[in-house]
Amino acid sequence: MTVADASVVLEWENNPENWEVSDTKEPFTAQEIDDFVRLPQDINSQQQLRLMICESKMGKPIGCIDLFEFEKGKSAGIGVLIANKNYRNMGFATEALKQVINYCRNELKLAYIFCNIYKNNKASIRLFENCGFEFVEQRLLNQQKVNYFELKMW
Repeated sequence: MTVADASVVLEWENNPENWEVSDTKEPFTAQEIDDFVRLPQDINSQQQLRLMICESKMGKPIGCIDLFEFEKGKSAGIGVLIANKNYRNMGFATEALKQVINYCRNELKLAYIFCNIYKNNKASIRLFENCGFEFVEQRLLNQQKVNYFELKMW
């Protein structure tokens, strides 16, 4: 993610349709997003990392993949968003997820990565299961039931 991505990130973060799959409760200001994109993209210092997903021909950002709640040598949470609906179900999320799984395994040396998926988000459940994540349990997140999945790295 770069400063040039600020306007598209603001658009995605402030789209209420995307709030259904995130913890967002209210819109972000342009300044908040600008501050966010200017943070060092270093998972060790920030305990999070956002990577942009771009379509291959024009390099246009179509979504993002996030690592969060990073614990060095242990775990990280992961989330994927293909914000541009025209690019959903075309393999972009799968490819991005596989690349980040390899990064978590080979570079970060994590023991496992996890995700929380709202029960009605069937597409995300299918994506993560197809990439090897296994259902562990149902949890409450923001007073809603979510499915908690893990992928053991070793």
